[in-house]
Amino acid sequence: MTGTLTQRMDRFARHLLPLAISVVLVILSVVPVYLPGYGQIAANLVLMAVFFWSVYRPDLMAPAPVFGIGLLLDILSGMPPGMNALILVLVRSVVVTQGRVFRGKSFLVLWWGFSLVALGASLCLWLLSMGYSFVVLDPMPGVFRWALTVALFPFFAWIFVRVQNAVLQ
Repeated sequence: MTGTLTQRMDRFARHLLPLAISVVLVILSVVPVYLPGYGQIAANLVLMAVFFWSVYRPDLMAPAPVFGIGLLLDILSGMPPGMNALILVLVRSVVVTQGRVFRGKSFLVLWWGFSLVALGASLCLWLLSMGYSFVVLDPMPGVFRWALTVALFPFFAWIFVRVQNAVLQ
């Protein structure tokens, strides 16, 4: 035995925390904000969580739960099922394979890496959306969404670091 039942339950709950935070961010992402055009340029909060936890705790961000989070985001936001799920799994795969580039480096390196990954994710989402709808879409909402996501990343990374230091250590 590795501990008492309460210790194992505590460890299990702590390990579910990154996924729970991601689900909360999914819900925050689909809460209606009554600003004209905001839905098209809203920051991709879930991408931030998947990126951060895939860098620092890839053991807690397995591909299947990441796919489930993306599928939940697709269903709640009204997108075709699997679109965000595919992108989030791809982001997780890229980040995990390149994790040594980000771990132990300064925050600016992490932020720069996130901006590149977010740009790739935005480009993939734009291309998949065009392929799904058979219409050439304006890339500007995606550019603004990417810029807002990158601009908000330091705030959310600060929250994720606090959670990791307080709960997951």
